[in-house]
Amino acid sequence: MSANSPLGADEAGVFVKYLLLEGLDSGEIRYWRVRRQAGAGIPLRRRLEELLSAVLGSNELTAMPWIEWKSLTCSLLASSCYRHRLIDLALEAVLSEPLAPELCVKSAPSSPHELSSALPGAWNHAVIFASPVFFTHEFYPLAVDACVHDSEHVGNPRINVLAAHIDWLTGHGQLKRILYLDFTSGRFVETDLDVPMRPDSVQFLCLGSQERKKHAAISQHLKCVQLNPVSPSSLADDKAATLAAWSALGLEVPAYQEIAPGDLAAAFCFLDSFAEIVVKPNQATEGEHVAFFQRSQARARLELERHLECCWEQGAAIAQQRRDGVCFRNPASGANQTLALRLNLAFDGERHCLESGYAQLGQDEQSPAACGRGGHIIPVAEALSSLTYGGRPIRLDSRDWHRVREQAERAAALFEELMLLGLDVLLDIDLHGNIMPVFLEANPRPAGLSHSRLLADDPFMPAQTGVSIKLWRCLNRARPATLIPLPS
Repeated sequence: MSANSPLGADEAGVFVKYLLLEGLDSGEIRYWRVRRQAGAGIPLRRRLEELLSAVLGSNELTAMPWIEWKSLTCSLLASSCYRHRLIDLALEAVLSEPLAPELCVKSAPSSPHELSSALPGAWNHAVIFASPVFFTHEFYPLAVDACVHDSEHVGNPRINVLAAHIDWLTGHGQLKRILYLDFTSGRFVETDLDVPMRPDSVQFLCLGSQERKKHAAISQHLKCVQLNPVSPSSLADDKAATLAAWSALGLEVPAYQEIAPGDLAAAFCFLDSFAEIVVKPNQATEGEHVAFFQRSQARARLELERHLECCWEQGAAIAQQRRDGVCFRNPASGANQTLALRLNLAFDGERHCLESGYAQLGQDEQSPAACGRGGHIIPVAEALSSLTYGGRPIRLDSRDWHRVREQAERAAALFEELMLLGLDVLLDIDLHGNIMPVFLEANPRPAGLSHSRLLADDPFMPAQTGVSIKLWRCLNRARPATLIPLPS
């Protein structure tokens, strides 16, 4: 925006978000951030709702001549959806870092004519989500990648990447409200539609709790190309079935056993078979309820039983031999931390190709490498530059990386119908002293996309942020026959 420009109703919503944040002092923000993994969302939302009510009950907005306060106040008072979304944006700002442009929530519907300049492509690809907080972080790199693909390989916009919450769908699978990235203004825009839009393709991300049920229920109402359809997604969601299939392909996986609810005898037998095991729900995601157990610990059986009770609330659990022999050695502290790679693979029309990823670190050697368990994310190149095994530094060379890439692409081939998936991979040492990948699980709705960087043949090369370029070329091939063929 130019200097001294008045804030219209759309921009004023962003101002209100920051006004709410000003109502939280720095100590309170630190309080909420420390508790973001422990269900801070609900009480923080209540706190922000109180602040918004205080703003609406005061004369603060009317005292600011550079805000179109009449239309803004009408929107805030008349639309519970508008208020709810502003709270979402403020809550996201408290609990995360700014990884995406600002989001302007429009108070009035948009017509097809108004959208034609912002969405000039001939193919509408919709990302369907259910959990709005942090969603723009996941959506942003996808929209940018599609734009880069069309710019570099086509020469003009072909694919409009937009998003829709599950509540913004009609019963016939049309979109009545959308979120999109306006490249001209450099902001996200969220708006109702005068005329519902039918997507040409969809993918499912950020579905929140009960994501598999939501995925299955919504998928059947969308009669278009699906990047992650239900059937292959269900296989990827089943950790035990995926490990069995990978093992049959000759890929390295941890020894594992599915533990049915109540079957403590099987769990204790598995614990007695290995020095250290990992236990988690068979269908959980993003490190949820992952824990390590050492056979030699005096209270191992008691703690394992308590942990299984939590896992069994979601169904069967899975126990695995711990196989993350290669750790990350923190150059600053010298401490070892657990390491897991998230590798994103896209289908290019013929096969799955490794295109991007990031590394997850645990807090220390005895903590799972998952953000949901207090870990954090770093670039793959940084992680691979400081590896250790058995207390001694080791170096990953080009042959090791080729082995990781080749086997990851073989692992992804199991899910032929998934056009984008994430693989969680550990590193260990084989009998010949070589670094090898150990495959943990597949993710049909991969998270952490804002942290992904494109990976080259040399993983130590500087990498730019991105998820996939080849995905959009493949999707272009699925376009309606009325579109002009792409150059080969």
